[in-house]
Order: sequence, then structure tokens, then C-alpha cells
Amino acid sequence: MTSNLQFGLFDQLENDGSTPIGTQYQEHLELARMADQAGFSHWFKSEHHHVPLDIAPSINVFLSAVIQETSKMRISSLVHLLPFYEPMRLYEELCMLDHLSDGRLDIGFGKGISPPEQILWGVPRDEAAARTEEALDYILSAMTLVAKEGLGCLFNYDGTYWSATEQPLEISPVQQPHPPLWRPGTLATAAQMGVSTIIPGPMSSISENVEAYREQQNPDGAGGHTPILSTLRRIVVAPTEAEAVAIAERAWATFDANLTKLFREYDLWPPTMVPSFLGDTEKAFATESLVAGSPAQVAEYFERFEEESGLTHVTLCPAFGNITTDEARTTLDLLGDVVIVA
Repeated sequence: MTSNLQFGLFDQLENDGSTPIGTQYQEHLELARMADQAGFSHWFKSEHHHVPLDIAPSINVFLSAVIQETSKMRISSLVHLLPFYEPMRLYEELCMLDHLSDGRLDIGFGKGISPPEQILWGVPRDEAAARTEEALDYILSAMTLVAKEGLGCLFNYDGTYWSATEQPLEISPVQQPHPPLWRPGTLATAAQMGVSTIIPGPMSSISENVEAYREQQNPDGAGGHTPILSTLRRIVVAPTEAEAVAIAERAWATFDANLTKLFREYDLWPPTMVPSFLGDTEKAFATESLVAGSPAQVAEYFERFEEESGLTHVTLCPAFGNITTDEARTTLDLLGDVVIVA
């Protein structure tokens, strides 16, 4: 099968529960190298804190490592949790990452879906959305200013949560006025900003959401960048369907436990929105959040996806829950045999 689809790779760096953390870092960097060599367009990492869902919670540190191990893929957060940052420091680090990647950086932004993490970081739940909007405005304002006036310009900002008075900007991003942006979770907001997003759901519902995005889309695109519409699929490919399904069901249970651990401990149960469907693999398969099968079955799935969804980009997560490195490698290898991504 030769596909016109582009593929991104999403990695949360979940703790598999048995491998030393340093070893897991190296294994996930190997997967990034494989994706880069296979022709994947993007490598994404989420940000979580105080949960085994994320053993690399300092997202910029790991983005920097992936940048050094790759040469072609765009490297992106999905997402930076903006309320958790002092925005000037994040501005400087994002500029550094854009230079380290030679302009391959994308920036995902959001407030996060986990109230327990916000509690632990002292972010009032009723302020999380407003802090996200202000932090983004602060960072983009600084990037836009330095693109217009050059290094050494003085940045001023008067916000509700953060301010700046004549702070010299001595670093700027490579991409001007700023790198491409991703806003998953809120379709209307992403469309009105003209930024990239992740559209959830089975292929039968995606085309409707694509149309909704297009109807509300800012035609200019934020920063002049053409937005990408993608969707996310956790995926297992194995020599047989039975093997793939068994791996997927085992890993999904661990993914759910990792994701919901803090919700249980902080008596915020059940959570209002979790992508694991509280461990319900039947629902995961039904919504195509989880795809598992033989190479032939996966090839047929993506053929139908390309015909029916209206999307030209899919983001895949081959390493989730307690998926082993060998299992994730097999998924990427077998996927490459049936779907040409380069």
C-alpha cells in the first residue's frame, strides 16, 4: 500500500513499570530515531506531572534530546501546560529549542485535563483557562515584538497574572513571528485562531468536524502557518490480529491506571474526561482511539481512513501503557511495510 497520508508519532513516555527510567529514555529516543528515518512528519510529547503517565515531566529537556537525535521530523509539545510556567522563562526556552532544531519546533498549548496536577502545582482550577490564554498571549507578544524590532528590544506586558517592564529580549525564535501552534481539545478555539489541532473520534465523525473547523477557520493561520488537522490513534500491529489485540488490551489497562491514579488519590472520581474511557477497551476500539490488528488489517484500515475521514494526517502512539520496546518497534516496522510514510 502506498498512502498519501502523513503520520506523526505521539509519545507520553509512560513508565512501563519494570524498566529503569534511564533505560526507558534511551528506548523512547530510539523510537523517535526510527520514526524520523521512516519519514514521519512530527514527533509529539505531552506534559504530565506526579503520575506514571509521564516519566519525562520536564518536557523541554526531553524535546531537546529528541531534537539532537533527529534531523527531519518537526518536534512538538502536545501540549505545554501553560499555567504551570513563568512565561518569560518559557519564551526563552522555546526560542532555544527552535534554534537547536534549526526551525523544526511546533508549540502545543493548553491548560491540561488533570485537575489533580493543577492542585499539586497550586493552579486554581477556576483560573487555569485564563492563565493559559494570558501565558500564550505573553509569549506570542514577545515573539512578535522581537521579530518586528530585533534583538535587544524592550518587552512590556501588563496582565492579570504576569507582567514585564522593559525586559530586554536577547533571543528570538528561528521561525518568525513564531513557530506553528497546536491547540487540541477545543475545535472552535483552534479554528478561530487558525492553528493546528487533533480531532478525536472514529473516521465516520471526523469529516463533520473537519467541515466545522473549516467554517470557523481564520483563513490567515496564526503566524502565517498553514494549520494541520490530525487525529490520534494508539496503535498495535503484530503478525496476527489475536497477538495485536492481546497486547493492546493489556497495555490499555496500564494506560488507564497511569492516567487516573491521581484522580483516585485526590477523591476526584470519576473524572469528567479521560481518553482511556476508564479502561473500557471495547469503547476504545469502537471509537478507533485504539487500533490493533495484523499488517493487512491495518493497511485496510488506513485505506478506508484516507477515503472517508477527510484528513491527510494521522498521529500514532505505538508506545503506551506497558508496551515493551520490542512491541513498539514491531508496530513501527510492520506499519512501514504496509503504509509508506516517507
